[in-house]
Amino acid sequence: MLVWLVVLGLIAYLGEAAQPDPPASGITTVGSLRIATAEDCAGVVAFSATSGTNNDARLIFSETLVNKGVGYVAETGIFTTHCPGLYQFSFAGYGSSDLKLTLKRKANKSDSWRPIVSAGPGGGANIVLFDAEIGDQFAVFVDAGKTTEGLTYTGFRVAKKL
Repeated sequence: MLVWLVVLGLIAYLGEAAQPDPPASGITTVGSLRIATAEDCAGVVAFSATSGTNNDARLIFSETLVNKGVGYVAETGIFTTHCPGLYQFSFAGYGSSDLKLTLKRKANKSDSWRPIVSAGPGGGANIVLFDAEIGDQFAVFVDAGKTTEGLTYTGFRVAKKL
């Protein structure tokens, strides 16, 4: 009888001690990159950044106003699509009279950036809708001229890919 009491006591103790892990945030970090899970793609995917500086023609934005969901990396100025769908991208900036800004895309498994839409000469603004696939990357580049303050870059997912 004593053996059964010990066994039942041990089972009760182990049953209380063995509880599931608390739910994780759902975002995995690899270096400075956040990788999406299905939970992340169920919600909002949006970013907005200002105060850009030129780094080898690609703009890096020093101030991030909004960064919801996954994909935008402030240190590079690149948005990588982890959640496919219809996205709206916009950018604006002004500078020298020959300034030309271009939103470019590097398709998944591609080595080159291809232009989508530009603004200039003298800068300007543009807005575009784009059907993005997983792994597509988007960034704003300075194709000519010099920038001044007031640069912005924004993107958000309008609709999920079904």
